[in-house]
Amino acid sequence: MKKFFYIFLISGFGLSSSTKAQVQPKPMVNGTIAYVQGLEAFENREYEKSLQLLMEAKNQLGNEAGLSYAIADTYFAMEDLPNAALYGKQAVSKAPENKWFRFKLAQIYRSAGENTATLEELNTLLEYYPNDYDGLFMLADTYKDYGEYLKSNQVLDRALKLTGPNRSIYLLKFRNFEALGARDSAITQLELLRDIDPDNLNTLNLLSEYYSRTGREGNAKKVLNEALSRNSRDPQSILNLAGIYIEDQQWDSAGTLIRTFLADKVILPEEKLGVAQFLFAKQQESPLNEQLKRETGWALDAFTESSPEYGPAFTITGQYYAQIGETEKAIQKLEKGNELLPQDDIAWRLRLQLLLSENRLEEAKEVGKKADQNVPDDSFIQFFIGTAYLLSDENEEAVVWLERASRAPARKPFKSVVYSTLGDAQSNLGNATEADRVYELALRYDPENHNAMNNYAYNLSVRGENLERAKELALKAMELDPENAAYLDTMGWVFYKLEDYEKAKRFIKASVDLSDEEASAEVLEHLGDVHDKLNNSDEAKKWWKRALDKDPSLTHLKEKIQE
Repeated sequence: MKKFFYIFLISGFGLSSSTKAQVQPKPMVNGTIAYVQGLEAFENREYEKSLQLLMEAKNQLGNEAGLSYAIADTYFAMEDLPNAALYGKQAVSKAPENKWFRFKLAQIYRSAGENTATLEELNTLLEYYPNDYDGLFMLADTYKDYGEYLKSNQVLDRALKLTGPNRSIYLLKFRNFEALGARDSAITQLELLRDIDPDNLNTLNLLSEYYSRTGREGNAKKVLNEALSRNSRDPQSILNLAGIYIEDQQWDSAGTLIRTFLADKVILPEEKLGVAQFLFAKQQESPLNEQLKRETGWALDAFTESSPEYGPAFTITGQYYAQIGETEKAIQKLEKGNELLPQDDIAWRLRLQLLLSENRLEEAKEVGKKADQNVPDDSFIQFFIGTAYLLSDENEEAVVWLERASRAPARKPFKSVVYSTLGDAQSNLGNATEADRVYELALRYDPENHNAMNNYAYNLSVRGENLERAKELALKAMELDPENAAYLDTMGWVFYKLEDYEKAKRFIKASVDLSDEEASAEVLEHLGDVHDKLNNSDEAKKWWKRALDKDPSLTHLKEKIQE
């Protein structure tokens, strides 16, 4: 049987002419059929079926080396490494000089993280075949994985003598020298790579990066210009050269290079996006650099002009204009981005934020509802809509949207913001119990949410309920943000409700002093109320009058002043 099996393997899974004339035992024939079918199933990636057939063949044919190898290979494909190793060792034990059996076993060991066994198999393979390139390269690659970079390079030098100039070898030696921190040696390997493959842009870009790292910007520029001479539209070469120009503060050169690239109508907009993002990121890093800001604006405008149907171009340009404070331009760009790419949640979110910042509440509601239709279950969008209703004093509608936002997936810090805002809306509606519940939820999701602490504390103080809890919250909020005028006023008002009027005066006066002319009529009235409790009638009236001057709608203050 063994003799037949090896003939079978050699003859390409067919029977030799001499064998065809013989009547074969049935188990041998059945086993052979199962074996061939198992190999076919393996090629079709039907691994379970392949394994079943190969095991059936094994029962018929015994532990033949080739069959054990096939079973090992199947287990390896199924990522069952223990069984793969078991049958791999069987194959090697029966055919110790078979290169591919040993190679496969080394692969299995390597995948299993069995370093010593991997190296033993590869070194044994190379004892049989000292000039085998596959074995040498895998050994070098294994040494690299184990951090034996010098040993890896020694093996690669052996392989290099066999092959002559070789891209794979140079690249692996480069990685080894890179890991060792030997930059000059790493550069040498990249230069060798360039020599044998001068048109490879990846090599040229990598070489330019290493020249830059070692302070050889002139060499880097030369290599990048070489790359661009081969492909003037290569995004990576554009990025690398622009990066050098920016580092050298050559803003005009960087801007012209990128603007030309982004204005090119031949280049796909998807390829342009990464370059646009790079320039915008650089501008964000240096927001006070007027030259860079100007070049960025020109380049991004060129992007939208050359790609008028590409939504992301308008989104990033809108982000840029929002960054530099040109809100109206930002809103216009983002609106166009929404039209072209309705599923772009970033554009919707930023547009809503900007509308809210401009107090364009009705527009924010309208835009928000369109956003919700296109990006359902987005907690940020729902939150912004709820906030628009809250700021419009439409608290019932605000609650509807904020409750939706609270149910949508979001990270804990933002969940806390949602619940805090929902607490404000519930408080405005007079739903004290529900307001307290969601404020507590806000603090559970983010114990450092000082805005929630302040608003919760203030609402408790206004109601005159749970004042010790209010005091605790107000103190912590103030500790987290001690220069916040609103927090100082809340602290003062809690002390007012606790009838500690001297402390109340100290905190509320500090709030007024800190905010100066920006102090609200409410805070000014608070200070008047405190003075009234301290029997400082003239001071009380002075502050009430200032509050009334600030907000004439507070007609109840007229009665206080006249008393």
